[in-house]
Amino acid sequence: MRALDNKTKKELFDILINKYKIKCEETKNEQIFMDENKIYYYKDTPIAFIKKDKVYPTLLLITKYDNDLNYIIVNNGAKDSILNGADVFRPGIVEFSEFKKGDIVIIASEDQKILAIGEALYDYNELNDMKKGKVAENIHYYGDNIFRYIKRL
Repeated sequence: MRALDNKTKKELFDILINKYKIKCEETKNEQIFMDENKIYYYKDTPIAFIKKDKVYPTLLLITKYDNDLNYIIVNNGAKDSILNGADVFRPGIVEFSEFKKGDIVIIASEDQKILAIGEALYDYNELNDMKKGKVAENIHYYGDNIFRYIKRL
């Protein structure tokens, strides 16, 4: 594991705070580390990871700090599929906020449990006319390889 230099740390927090709207400002002056699996840590807590050359927040960071991320709420029938890595499809969606294509969204169940984060494939206003089709790509979910690696720590 290696400590991030100030430039890399600033770039990471610009993404987490400005792009993902996660209110984790208190950590930006602290020491941050990155391991060989491209997972970023603050005080032994995984806060972000790199996947497909993009930085994403971990579910642990999202649940620890307030954020203004948009969301998709899925019905209970879709819950198990998402927790097994499935993407989000229109028939399983019961509610959503105003997001844009490419935005990172929280995927939650009807009982308000966070299941995953995903990347929106459409603007929110296009969903009202959709009856089927993939709406969001599942990026990180409880039980995935990143989460299993984190839990071993």
